Amino acid sequence: MRRILLAGLVLAVAAGSAAANDKENVNPSCKLEPEANCGWAELRKVKAPGKDLHDSQFMATRLDEADLSGANLSGSHLQLTNFNKANLKGANLSNSHMHAVNLVGANLEGANLEGVNFLDANLTGANLKGANIKRVLWTATVLSGATWVDGRICAEGSKGECR
Repeated sequence: MRRILLAGLVLAVAAGSAAANDKENVNPSCKLEPEANCGWAELRKVKAPGKDLHDSQFMATRLDEADLSGANLSGSHLQLTNFNKANLKGANLSNSHMHAVNLVGANLEGANLEGVNFLDANLTGANLKGANIKRVLWTATVLSGATWVDGRICAEGSKGECR
């Protein structure tokens, strides 16, 4: 019975992540500080350039069009987070868990992505120019139209690698 309930919860989270938080902030206690607990928070268009947010939890958070340029998100749990058109230029995301994140159109130019898990992430049209991509897990990551670290544009249908 526990396995069925757990499986149902996982499916509900995965199915609801794209539409999560469309109406209100379901985590009003979220404070933008190191080790923050901001899961399910509504933070669209937040301005936090250079902010230290290391080892934070932002699972299924809406950060669409957020300005997190130069922010330190190292070691953070960002699974299912929506960074649609977010500015993460020069941000430190090293060793962050970013499974199934939406980074469509996001700016990751010069970001430190060392050791990031991008399993099932969507980086369609994202800018990765000059980013540190050592030890990144790209399994099933959508990279169509993304600007790769060397400036070339990834071909339509690129998945798991820039073609």
